[in-house]
Amino acid sequence: MNSRKILVVDDEQNIRDIISEFLGDLGYDVSVAVDGVDALEKVEYSKYSLYIIDIYMPRMGGLELIARLKEIQPLAVIIVTTGFSSIDVAIRAIRTGAFHYLTKPIQPEELIKVVDSGLSHATELGDSTGESSEAHASVIKSSDLSLLRAFGAEDVRDFLACGTISSYSKGSQIPLTDELGSMIIVEDGSVNAYYNGALLETLKSRDVWGEETFIYPNSIFSNLIAQNNVQVRHFKRKKLIEFFMYRDETLTKKYMINLIQCMYNKWRRASFRIGLYSGFNADNQPV
Repeated sequence: MNSRKILVVDDEQNIRDIISEFLGDLGYDVSVAVDGVDALEKVEYSKYSLYIIDIYMPRMGGLELIARLKEIQPLAVIIVTTGFSSIDVAIRAIRTGAFHYLTKPIQPEELIKVVDSGLSHATELGDSTGESSEAHASVIKSSDLSLLRAFGAEDVRDFLACGTISSYSKGSQIPLTDELGSMIIVEDGSVNAYYNGALLETLKSRDVWGEETFIYPNSIFSNLIAQNNVQVRHFKRKKLIEFFMYRDETLTKKYMINLIQCMYNKWRRASFRIGLYSGFNADNQPV
């Protein structure tokens, strides 16, 4: 039997049975859950390499379950299932961290292809079903930076050593340049990020800004102003590239996943704040 464990989460018994029996016959170790609440209870006692999750379920739906799983197991590989008419929701799930989606009725050939691809991806990320939740939590706790989630303590230390700490007084503009470093981590104090005079975000200790320049070197669009006396750690893009050149490829993949997730979360927060300034609320209704 394949040692990689799969959890199928669906409130429809016939779908649970079909998927679990089909994958079980192929040699996979498959468990089932009737909804998100049931799935989280199972995750307390066992870790899975792959999750197949229905979007619409009672008590706790797929989107909420994905968010909860990502808190517990940041590198969880998740496949969502949904009806053809709800593809837009499946795409939302992809944006919140799902690996792939399948439309119902699920075709056996497509299921096999996506499951094999998902398990291969889990292997590339170094995800281990044998890792205890306590061990995983200790890795995350070694850095409370979402950008370095799932890094080992030694890798976190070496990454931070790539940066140079600078101090700025209250009201000073914090430069984001290639020469000094276009990505920063706030070490102490708080920093306001502005775009065209609008406050995008207030950065506190351990917050990151400018991480998108690792992918898009010329993407700086904001101004940073020290809200009080602050210390920030500047990172040069070239130095970060050199850091990953001498690390295992898996670490680079983890970083890129974290980077994209951080960029997406920042975009959502900034869009919401700018929308409020423009006279609209989160539901796109006039305030």
